[in-house]
Amino acid sequence: MTTTPGHNNGQPPNRLDRIEAILERVVIQQETSGERLAELTYKVDDFISTANTVLARSAILDDIIVRLDRNFDEMQRKSEEHQQRFEENQRSTNAALERLEAILIKLMDK
Repeated sequence: MTTTPGHNNGQPPNRLDRIEAILERVVIQQETSGERLAELTYKVDDFISTANTVLARSAILDDIIVRLDRNFDEMQRKSEEHQQRFEENQRSTNAALERLEAILIKLMDK
């Protein structure tokens, strides 16, 4: 077409000119939509990558929490065992001291 749509020598645009103008607008809209789709695709890919990274780190942290919980339980159990042993040793030591005291008293009475 050699004429610009809407400028047919002072004539109103004919149907072909209107269709051509509509198609030109559609092409521009398609290009804009394509650019926006490419940007959106990039953002979605970036979001998915970030989400995958977060999920992987979360899984690692979950594993660490489970291990820490197990370690805490084990340390607590061992602490209770040590406390019981200490109390048993304390009782044993006190009993030995009482026996020694009794022996000393007997020796001093002689």
